[in-house]
Amino acid sequence: MELEFLEAMAQYGPFGLWTAFLLWMIWLQRKESKKSDARHAEALQAHQDKIMERLSSQEKMIKAAIEKIDQGVVTMRDESPRGRILRLQKLAKK
Repeated sequence: MELEFLEAMAQYGPFGLWTAFLLWMIWLQRKESKKSDARHAEALQAHQDKIMERLSSQEKMIKAAIEKIDQGVVTMRDESPRGRILRLQKLAKK
């Protein structure tokens, strides 16, 4: 098929061959563009996977920090009245 196309374009002389060359170059560029797009898509997916991994680890760390803060708040609430009572008892003994 390419040979038939080339022969048909050759009938038009240098302009036909030049046109055939331009069409061939466009085809090569599109072919390379498709390969490049596939590589870019793979790279993008790899980066997105890394981002998701890091976000999930950050989420785990944030949840752990929130749990620790909640435990600290509960501990402070529990100890606060006790601390007041102990301080009042010490003041009463003096």
